[in-house]
Amino acid sequence: MIKQFTTLTFGLIFGLVSASIGMAQEPSININPLTIEGGFVGNRYVIDADFAAEFDIPVPAPFEFFAPTSGNYQIFSEAAPGGTGMFKISFVTSDRQVMSNLQFVPFTLPRGDAQAELDGLKRLLEQAFAGSVPNLERAELTVVQITEIGDITALEAIGRYDGGVDGIVILRIVAISNPDNENGVIAIINALTKNNDMASVADVLTIEASTALSTFRFQ
Repeated sequence: MIKQFTTLTFGLIFGLVSASIGMAQEPSININPLTIEGGFVGNRYVIDADFAAEFDIPVPAPFEFFAPTSGNYQIFSEAAPGGTGMFKISFVTSDRQVMSNLQFVPFTLPRGDAQAELDGLKRLLEQAFAGSVPNLERAELTVVQITEIGDITALEAIGRYDGGVDGIVILRIVAISNPDNENGVIAIINALTKNNDMASVADVLTIEASTALSTFRFQ
């Protein structure tokens, strides 16, 4: 599975971030808009068997999440954004400049003892980080740490890289194990510092994409 994920992430390098977004990427998977979740109003997205059938992509671990809505930005969504990615949303300014995006990718990791699973997740994150930046020599992995996504314990890597015309991009990758089986989800967040008020890489935890990720739950 690690080999498969490595191939995937390299295929996604140039599709994860763009300084602007085109008219073709209108929201397409908004379900139950203006739902109140965790103190904010947002759109609910359900990635399940019906989604898999509609877009002809595998969804081994169905999930859902909420994306916060605001008059200060738009949300664009894309099913099957490339490789084996399942779904991506982008938070975009009124002049179609990408603030951040959040993409979900499936992975499979055999269940074992806690340390073996943690080591496996760490290897996945390291490969995902390396595959998600254009040039490792112009990237920095700041921290790998345990985090909580809802009521699930996950492992995350946070760093930054030189995105060329996009400027400095903060990268957050979270490996979320499924408590019920070996099929998990990796969430990849890219945040453009030039379009966000960010003083450090830790500020990626407070942006809209991370707020959306905090509502993630397996179905």
